[in-house]
Amino acid sequence: MNNAKSDWLNFSLEVLVNKGPDSLKVNPLCELKGVSKGSFYHHFKNRADFIVQLMEFWYQKMTQDFIKQANTESSPLERLEKLDRVIAGNNIEAELHIRAWALKESKIADHLGKIDNQRQHYLASCYIELGMDEALAKDVATLAYSSFLGLLQIYPKPSIETVLRVSTLGSKAFLEDLL
Repeated sequence: MNNAKSDWLNFSLEVLVNKGPDSLKVNPLCELKGVSKGSFYHHFKNRADFIVQLMEFWYQKMTQDFIKQANTESSPLERLEKLDRVIAGNNIEAELHIRAWALKESKIADHLGKIDNQRQHYLASCYIELGMDEALAKDVATLAYSSFLGLLQIYPKPSIETVLRVSTLGSKAFLEDLL
């Protein structure tokens, strides 16, 4: 992906966080960026194409890249721990805003389905590799992931370290029996 397009997509995620999804329409977005609509259409065919590319960019950046970094570790337990460190070291603020946006636009929800499945699958595969039964591993992955997402919703907002520590308590309880 060229730098100009990734600049647009990073800028758009910032706009989503700071101004909301209504600002992700062509006119408001171009005004906020201080460019003409021609600049937008140079990179995106239309708003629908922009949304697809934005969600694919976010998926790559916040799911695929995180998994790739975690996979630099050799054991599944080390991969899970590395994943926590990678998440803690990144700004994941857009996560909540994309989920809120999905309540208004079903196409966003479709993208989240793919992303959520991939994330849970990765967790479950690590648990299976640690010796957990496949059905239980899927359930524990769902438990850990839903705890993580739920903790992001609490006010006052807990630190990301607290979110990660608490969301993994359930999976750690199951893993203690295996390790």
